[in-house]
Amino acid sequence: MGGGESNRGYAPTVTDAVAIRCETREELVALLFEAAELEHGLCCSYLFAAFSLKVGTGSGFTQGQSETVARWRDQIAGVAKEEMLHLALVSNLLTALGSAPHMGRPPFPQQSSYYPAGITIGLRRFDEKALTRFVHLERPEGVGIEDDALRDPALAPSSPGPAAPPGALREGEDDVEPVREDGLTTVGELYQAIEDGFEHLVDVRGEDAVFIGAPHAQSVSDDLGFGDLVPVTDLKSARQALRVLVEQGEGVRGDWEEAHYGTFLRMRGELREAQQADPTFDPAWPVLDNPVAKAQPGVHHGGVVGDELIVMVMDLFNSTYALMTQMLQRYFAHTDETPDALRALAGAALEVMFSAISPLGGLLARMPAGPQHPNSTAGASFEIHRAVALVPHRRAAWMTFQERLAELAEFGDRVADRGAPPPVREVAAALHKVAAELREHT
Repeated sequence: MGGGESNRGYAPTVTDAVAIRCETREELVALLFEAAELEHGLCCSYLFAAFSLKVGTGSGFTQGQSETVARWRDQIAGVAKEEMLHLALVSNLLTALGSAPHMGRPPFPQQSSYYPAGITIGLRRFDEKALTRFVHLERPEGVGIEDDALRDPALAPSSPGPAAPPGALREGEDDVEPVREDGLTTVGELYQAIEDGFEHLVDVRGEDAVFIGAPHAQSVSDDLGFGDLVPVTDLKSARQALRVLVEQGEGVRGDWEEAHYGTFLRMRGELREAQQADPTFDPAWPVLDNPVAKAQPGVHHGGVVGDELIVMVMDLFNSTYALMTQMLQRYFAHTDETPDALRALAGAALEVMFSAISPLGGLLARMPAGPQHPNSTAGASFEIHRAVALVPHRRAAWMTFQERLAELAEFGDRVADRGAPPPVREVAAALHKVAAELREHT
């Protein structure tokens, strides 16, 4: 739905042209669901690349190379943390509209018509091709598509983009303006469409009728350690949240030096220089693209890992990741939790991230993928085997989380007993600790 100028009455964050227009709450919620899947998928994609980097002893690097690779890993982890912030901001925007946060996403490789059209988000080891994909995804409005990106099937748009958001109700061709040929070609344009959607609904219905979510349900920065987590209660704060999303990702109107786009652009230049100086320099383990522990019907996979012990470690990773996602879903859609309980839940989710998911992700990047893939390592697959469901009742939710943490800790101990590397035992101990801490709130 259409290009051209908009009578917005405000300075748009990204572009003056409207790629797609939201006319109802349902359409705006649908676009925010697309944004949530985008941010979730990007976070996993960046973490996978960071996990794949060789760090510590045994890498065979020079001192300078080791320092550079460690810095790259820290920088990518920092970008992934900001993607978690972005998911939190999208959750606040959804809550403000009276919807529930959306923590689900499609399996990898992840495709959609909306973020932007025709793009595939996948799991790939750190290399120049991965960085080119990151640069392309985070590029600002007005930055042309690079030749390397044009040759990459994962970045080749399959269509000019959708004519309307999912769930749109339209009558007849006259009610739908043709979408621009370059509509929704950048992430920023998706967020501009969302910003325009808020503006349009407020113009038509008024702020009180648009922002119907309970203000106390908004997530705050103190719990998650995100200084830019904006509670959304009106149009001004919605625009502020959307501006953070765009500024940290691609930058606003050319100001991208410190944004994700600038970070990945510099990183790719440094990698090219390092490999020109030493053609044997490969900073990452030979991790499979889009690995999986078990094949899923109807899903194209990069490689199914066959080694039983490694599959058990992957199961521990995936189950822990799914539980953390469910805990965050409860945090963003909480009901009668006290402020202390919310801080405890957020702290538990972050502890699972740093003490379980991160070490297991790094370990899986080093573990051989099995006899079917003799020259590759396995990698963390970020598999979700069922929907990320919200447990609606507080006591049941907290008891479920504590129970599952204990189950995963015990499973980790059994996997360690089977001969898994030492980090698995350490992860099990961390999960036991988090389970005991949550028990105090059940």
